[in-house]
Amino acid sequence: MAGMKILGYGTAHGDRAVSNEDMKEYVETSDQWIREKTGIGQRYFAENKSNIDMAAEAGAKALRGKSQEFRDGIDGVIVATFTPDLATPSVAAEVAGRLGISGSVMTMDVNSACSGFVYGLVLVNALLQSGGFKRILLIGSEKIHPLMDMEDRRTCVLFGDAAGAVVLERNPSGEFFHLEGTEPNHDILWCDRFDPKIQMAGQEVYRFAVSAVPECGEELLRQAGMTAQDVDRYIFHQANLRIIRSAARRMKIPEAKCFLNVEKYGNTSAASVAVALCECLEKEEIKAGDRIMAVGFGAGLTYGGVLMTI
Repeated sequence: MAGMKILGYGTAHGDRAVSNEDMKEYVETSDQWIREKTGIGQRYFAENKSNIDMAAEAGAKALRGKSQEFRDGIDGVIVATFTPDLATPSVAAEVAGRLGISGSVMTMDVNSACSGFVYGLVLVNALLQSGGFKRILLIGSEKIHPLMDMEDRRTCVLFGDAAGAVVLERNPSGEFFHLEGTEPNHDILWCDRFDPKIQMAGQEVYRFAVSAVPECGEELLRQAGMTAQDVDRYIFHQANLRIIRSAARRMKIPEAKCFLNVEKYGNTSAASVAVALCECLEKEEIKAGDRIMAVGFGAGLTYGGVLMTI
């Protein structure tokens, strides 16, 4: 299947950096315990920013320096999030308004939790290949910290608030392989609308992830007729350093090929892969023509991966 090229990218995060030591204000924990269990050193809380604020900030950076003609060519804005500020309108519609994108443009939110941005890539590629769309702004953005139970040290130390955005266009010579799956289970990871506190059975999520991530990656390689060495960069959902290392070992990937920023951001759900992808580009760890694999997993339970040239 033809692929996509990235024409712009940008990130944003909460306005307060919260270290592991700072988390001791809320719950009995320690920097050593959090790092050993997760690899997280800090996270950002959006105390004076909304989800829309962060999504629009990331989107504006992705469009920075672009001409009006380029902006007018954007006919889709899609935001992956499970933490919208409003029941309606969508975060995407609000972001389009902030960025001055209007007229013949489709705006919609995608809620697939931590798999959301990867699912968004699949959706965007399908839309671009259909011929009905020219250029799409895809954003992963989450404001999670208000949904955390700050008395539960198993969950409150894990999450942070951030956003990542990319502008995508069809690339006829590019590659794109994808795989998605769902193993329905409401009792492992969820957040009730009327009692909004994230609930998670950590060990069960870990067991799911350490099998789903490498299995998804290996199947993508099989579909593409490639080996792990054919991929330039691996961008796994930044939920837990141990999960990433376990997937890398199973797939026989050098850890140096796996991009890591979980120490800085924690788990930002649908923003996780988005921010990691943008930082890879910003740091010039990947460039146009490189082959990447991105894999996400999360509530649902869902998982998904893409293998693509950028």
